[in-house]
Amino acid sequence: MSMVGPGTLMMASAAIQSVGTAYNIRAQKSALAREQVRYERERKVAELDAIEQENIRKDMMNQAIADNMAVQSTAGYFDDSRSFLNMNKQVQAKAEKDISNIRLQGRLISTKYKDQMFENQVAAKANVFGGYVSIMSGLTNGYGNYQWYEGVDGKDKKWWKV
Repeated sequence: MSMVGPGTLMMASAAIQSVGTAYNIRAQKSALAREQVRYERERKVAELDAIEQENIRKDMMNQAIADNMAVQSTAGYFDDSRSFLNMNKQVQAKAEKDISNIRLQGRLISTKYKDQMFENQVAAKANVFGGYVSIMSGLTNGYGNYQWYEGVDGKDKKWWKV
């Protein structure tokens, strides 16, 4: 029965670590891809929510203008009355300001998710690159240890003769 030398064991250890690192690279890429999908979904939900809030505010504006017209018709104001027109202009101006704020908030949330998605892409690339560097480093170190302990031709050095 032959005994496996320490160089061979170190090379085998480096190979096993490399396989583990490659698996971790794949797992991290999958996790980041899943997170990208989640961020995209949340970004779309935020955009829809902003549109919904905008529509609600428009409905409120239209209801206020309709209420003003009802009051105007029962109070005897003329359609071109300055006070009546001013009331409706104020309602519209406030609604436009609110809608502008709603759109801005929606864009900010969308941008936040896009930024996070970009950061995930950068992190994924860094993880892959770092993982492959780690694999190459481990294999190179294992091969170096193998040559040191086993010798280039297998006869130059033995670990017990160092």
